[in-house]
Amino acid sequence: MGTGYCGTDQAGVMLSTIIQTIRRHALFEPGDRVLLAVSGGPDSMALLAALWELAPRLRLSLEVVTIDHGLREVEGELALVRERTAALGVPWQRLAVDVRGGGRPAGLQEAARRVRLEALARHAAARGCRRVALGHQADDQEETVLFRIVRGTGLRGLSGIPYLRDPFARPLLDVTRLQILAYLRRRSLPFARDPSNEDLRFARARLRKLVLPVLRRENPRLGEALRRLAAEASRPAGESVPGMAAVQAAGIHVSGRLQSALARAAAEGGTRTFDARGGHRLTVGYGTLSVTEPKLGPARRARTAPAKPGAKEVTIAQPGRFVFEGGTEVEVREVVPAGAGPPAPPPGPGDPNWAWFDGEALAWPLTLRARRAGDRMRPRGGRGSRKLSDLLIDAKIPRAERDHQPVVTSADGEVLYVPRLRPSQAGAPTKITRRLVAIAAVPMSGAPDSSGVFTGP
Repeated sequence: MGTGYCGTDQAGVMLSTIIQTIRRHALFEPGDRVLLAVSGGPDSMALLAALWELAPRLRLSLEVVTIDHGLREVEGELALVRERTAALGVPWQRLAVDVRGGGRPAGLQEAARRVRLEALARHAAARGCRRVALGHQADDQEETVLFRIVRGTGLRGLSGIPYLRDPFARPLLDVTRLQILAYLRRRSLPFARDPSNEDLRFARARLRKLVLPVLRRENPRLGEALRRLAAEASRPAGESVPGMAAVQAAGIHVSGRLQSALARAAAEGGTRTFDARGGHRLTVGYGTLSVTEPKLGPARRARTAPAKPGAKEVTIAQPGRFVFEGGTEVEVREVVPAGAGPPAPPPGPGDPNWAWFDGEALAWPLTLRARRAGDRMRPRGGRGSRKLSDLLIDAKIPRAERDHQPVVTSADGEVLYVPRLRPSQAGAPTKITRRLVAIAAVPMSGAPDSSGVFTGP
């Protein structure tokens, strides 16, 4: 986890993780109406804040409901959620349920869970919400797997909490409790604490407080191990590694020997990369298989590599000046606006090359590189995605200069900024933007270090 640029690094990494989880597990579709279950605790308040930040990008509309189980005094939590949703302009409703009336054959907490999910599903259907978003996160997954091991379970039980079991979606399931608390601190967001989470009368509280700390002394990476176990247990039958079916469906050939190697790597943990036929590169990370940048032969590399021989990519994880090539640098500045929306003047002396972005809506870290064949961009205010080569031609940039234009992309590959072009629609500032990032190509004025980061005066 990066440090120092919390506005777009720590919080941005968490938001990027949530986007990847949503896309990987197809939790939502553009245009979805999503019901958020928000209790006022840290996880659900982070769920509300994160999905509210991402809603324009994912094209979601949100509603919030808070369940009142009638088991203890919750007026403070209800008020907290009501005030926060009002500030965000998100519809909110209190929903009372009867936990004791139906008996509790599996214990009070389990009865409350069942009644809560039934009520949420009914309310979502009545409101026309296709999905119900719940705030379970990575630590909950670890505790669930361990709880089931202790109580006794089969392979299916080891799969833990599902990312999606219609209509319930869990977009925070790859985010840890520490990340959530750091995000809430960064955003200065209040939250309530449920006293039952500390009550040692409940088995989960005993596992969290008494058992897990002892096990972590034996294996500091216990959480990763338990999450990896859940991923392996949840893979489809016949799939040697989670994600293998999707890779094969994409037409990528994986030999039997390579499948065995991938399965061993998934079981051992960590991250490893393998080369498959056709130049594809496969990466196993946290027990899940994904396709990364292909391994290219000389002919294909010549067509897709950056146009400038020897030009390298530079990672932009925080503000600064970053060397591109040929006497050009790209400067990234963070600006906290005094009021709503971006300030009128750019940070430079009237330089029109400055482009403004909502720093909290971008997928970080950014990358500075040369253009590649097949690059596309969504110009701000335009009608959709277009080939970068066509945009450069339309801007009347001479052919000899096109291959030497710096290109800034987000962590998910979106082209954000190219000098003399309109900036990308991705990350466009809004009236509620709280942290602006400005990007511009500027003349070189110092010496870079070995990573390409400016170190001059």
